[in-house]
Amino acid sequence: MPRVPVLTIVAAPFFTSSAIAQIEPEMVQVPAGCAEIGTLLMGDNANPLRKVCLDGFLMSRTTITFAEYDVFTRETGRVARHDVGFGRRDRPVIDVNWFDAFDYANWLSDKTGKKYRLPTDAEWEYAAKFGTEFGFHYSWGTGPGQNRANCRNCGSAWDGVKTAPVASFEPNALGLYDLHGNVWQWTADCFYGDSDKNVNGIHCSVGVVRGGSWDVDASQLVFWTRTAQLSVRPARDIGFRLVMEQNF
Repeated sequence: MPRVPVLTIVAAPFFTSSAIAQIEPEMVQVPAGCAEIGTLLMGDNANPLRKVCLDGFLMSRTTITFAEYDVFTRETGRVARHDVGFGRRDRPVIDVNWFDAFDYANWLSDKTGKKYRLPTDAEWEYAAKFGTEFGFHYSWGTGPGQNRANCRNCGSAWDGVKTAPVASFEPNALGLYDLHGNVWQWTADCFYGDSDKNVNGIHCSVGVVRGGSWDVDASQLVFWTRTAQLSVRPARDIGFRLVMEQNF
């Protein structure tokens, strides 16, 4: 797919009575288009090869951070999520299950009058591989390289130990960070063996996470890996990012 100019949209600050907080994440334009996603390789976690055509949408430049999520927990009276000693502020929020992420998106939508939600499985991969060449396994090329992501053997300062601050590595062609490693990312879809049967927008008992994390091998960071995760189960290596619909 040819590269296109990147349009970055920075959300306006939101003001509360107690403090000034920018609660809307910085968003990046993902252009409409058609592309092949998935792979011909066989495997339980391999997304099957298929063509998708998607309308344009906005995606958060990084995964949602503790700084952003903590505003939500304070305003809604929820228990703050644990950082398990990794650090808060600019680190990706962890210890969130699918329902936490779903509720955060709904809360942000209500606050702003916009339509925020989790990305679908197809949207996530389409955005992740945008502008790549045929045969790429990662946004930068065919191999994991060194210090391009955070995983067990990625050559970063955080490998196999803890999360890194968001945007610690080079972004993809659209300017999206952390699509490989650091934390797995919840999607809107329920997990089925055949991804064409995914149903988004309902309460999943088993959801789909994407991208790999600080605690997995680099081979699990490739574009087409989709992993099943119990939706009620939070983990220290799972977070999420959001999309925003442009027409609703």
